[in-house]
Amino acid sequence: MPAIACIAHAGSADWVRLPAALAELRPRFGRVPVYPVGTPGEAETLAGELADSLELIVAYGGDGTIHQIANGVARAGDGIAATPDGPVVIVLPGGTGNDLVRGLGLPVDPVEAAAMVADGTPVPLDLLDCGDRVAANGINAGFAASATDVLSPRVKSALGPAAYTAGGIVAAVRMPSWPVRVEVGADVFEGEAITLVVGNGPSYGGGRRLLPAADMRDGLLDVTVVPTGSSKVRLLAGMARKRLPGGLPSFRGEAARITTRMPCRLDGEPAPTPAAVRVLPGAWRVLLPGQP
Repeated sequence: MPAIACIAHAGSADWVRLPAALAELRPRFGRVPVYPVGTPGEAETLAGELADSLELIVAYGGDGTIHQIANGVARAGDGIAATPDGPVVIVLPGGTGNDLVRGLGLPVDPVEAAAMVADGTPVPLDLLDCGDRVAANGINAGFAASATDVLSPRVKSALGPAAYTAGGIVAAVRMPSWPVRVEVGADVFEGEAITLVVGNGPSYGGGRRLLPAADMRDGLLDVTVVPTGSSKVRLLAGMARKRLPGGLPSFRGEAARITTRMPCRLDGEPAPTPAAVRVLPGAWRVLLPGQP
């Protein structure tokens, strides 16, 4: 049996379903030791410590837990470039939004996701180099980040994915804006904006496909800006349909430069908006189903 361990967020929404999820992996991988984590940064530290001795790490939790584990495996905090030589990661959803899992086409039920990937193969996926952090899914700044700021962790846990809708409605009433400059190759947006999304994956805010064309395997990042003056009615209607309205400034490339003071989330985790983002192609391996 391969060397394997599970890093699991003990406060995750689906913590009680962890044994059933691991049971789906047992026929192929055997017994999976579990390392519960709960304090900020604990999952990242543990992933970094275990990476050299493991062939597989099961990441059980929400997008923030997976973000920490991706950073631990990539060792981005030490300034070392991410490489696909570390352990294969099995991502199992246990959080509120589970956007990385959604973007990979996996079920948001952890037991169903485990059953789907149990016979899968490792697939190299891109990461986004955001300076001293990497992002597995992407960067959500401005209005979108404010939508998660207005609700407490307890309310988000109680409402589940509906928390993002509730937060978005509250934030929309305020509708702040910020000066933004974004450069992607020769494409430039400069002006006031309410939202900026820079993505590796397509899904944000609990299943909203804000970057529907984003692909975590294409070596490119996708950028969409929502300028100030965009119709609030169209924006809220789009959110209700889990997407942004059409006709917004959108770019694609290998790197982006950003100038703004927008509030920001990297994979759902609070962070300063990075000044530069670049794709790290095939920088980590994730076990996925249906691969040749």
